[in-house]
Amino acid sequence: MANRRLRKELLETVRDLNAAGAIDFKTLQEFEAFRVVKAPAPFVPPSAPLPPNCVVSVALQPGESVEWTWTTDANGARYVSGYTIVGPQRGTTRPTLKQLADTK
Repeated sequence: MANRRLRKELLETVRDLNAAGAIDFKTLQEFEAFRVVKAPAPFVPPSAPLPPNCVVSVALQPGESVEWTWTTDANGARYVSGYTIVGPQRGTTRPTLKQLADTK
């Protein structure tokens, strides 16, 4: 597990949304099955600071994968600045919590 505290906070939030009726039990079960994947380590020269928009990790559902977006800055640092979640069928992405709540 990349970050146990993050996983715990996300699960508590989803459980609270379920208790409030914002998401259904099936959605709750889907979120309880997620995994956290750490982003690849950045390549930063010793004299350069780590950029503030560097991605650390991403939460994925079973069967999903992630495509990392790399950025190179003027100091020569190379780091992950974004990502795309790819579903089991290439090109599909999972809905956000807001989208799930709006369908209720």
